[in-house]
Amino acid sequence: MARRKSKKQTKKLIGIIIAIILAFLAYEAKDLSTTSVNPDEFAKDDAVYVHFIDVGQGSATLIQQGKKGVIIDAGEKDYGETVVNYIESVGVEEIALAVASHPHSDHIGGLDEVLYAYSASEIVLPELTESNTPTTRVYEDLLIAIDDRDIPARFIFDDTFYCNMTNDVEVIVTAPTEQSDNLNDMSLLCYINCFDTTFFVPGDAENGELRSVYNESDIYDLGADVMAMAHHGSSTSIYEPYLDAVNADVAVISCGKDNSYGHPHDEAMDYITENNMTSLRTDEMGDIVFKVTEEGYSLVN
Repeated sequence: MARRKSKKQTKKLIGIIIAIILAFLAYEAKDLSTTSVNPDEFAKDDAVYVHFIDVGQGSATLIQQGKKGVIIDAGEKDYGETVVNYIESVGVEEIALAVASHPHSDHIGGLDEVLYAYSASEIVLPELTESNTPTTRVYEDLLIAIDDRDIPARFIFDDTFYCNMTNDVEVIVTAPTEQSDNLNDMSLLCYINCFDTTFFVPGDAENGELRSVYNESDIYDLGADVMAMAHHGSSTSIYEPYLDAVNADVAVISCGKDNSYGHPHDEAMDYITENNMTSLRTDEMGDIVFKVTEEGYSLVN
């Protein structure tokens, strides 16, 4: 027969439970400093700016230092002009690299318009098999734009691509290690190293891809300070070992207001809360911009 707990033990246990509850109720996300910057000054500054552009239920990320930039995705087709105008408004004149994370319209739909407006020194895309290559008009339009603008294209699979945008900005693009008919799991995973700050932009990678890449990776290479939640904060993209290895302080969620998918899902928000991360959402804030210097990073307000 099991021994019964003494009253003293019971009181101690109750005290521990109360302490845990109070700690949970006292939860506060990690502080994120803010700084005021006139958008007209973006291209004149030595700092690096990372822009998560509000493209509704889609994704578009611009990395900028001076007049040079890297664009990762560009939202749906009807957001192409929005992204082009945004790039112009912050003073970027040269696209050193374009990244098409995977062939879904909410990520690459507007990218052809960006390439016609700015071209690019190079573009990187996931290498697909014949069976999982889409025949959509959006994907074909992107390939036509690449050909029309004579942009060198790198299709990568089970490999890593490196681009030094400037002396202060390195973009590392990791390709999926397994082919999948689920195009979300063909997403390119982008790490952007700016001075001593790292951003992680994983496209729509779901648990299958995150698991396979994690199993093939040195976890010390996965860390980042700011992480875009994959697949707009979907429950299908919360592979905790990978996200734990990233160990970010800030989570950015690109999603549309009142979107029909219910993004971000409760599982994503629970992960953010449980890991004491600061949550920033385009559906609540619009464009989200970080300023990065040798001293660290801050949110532009």
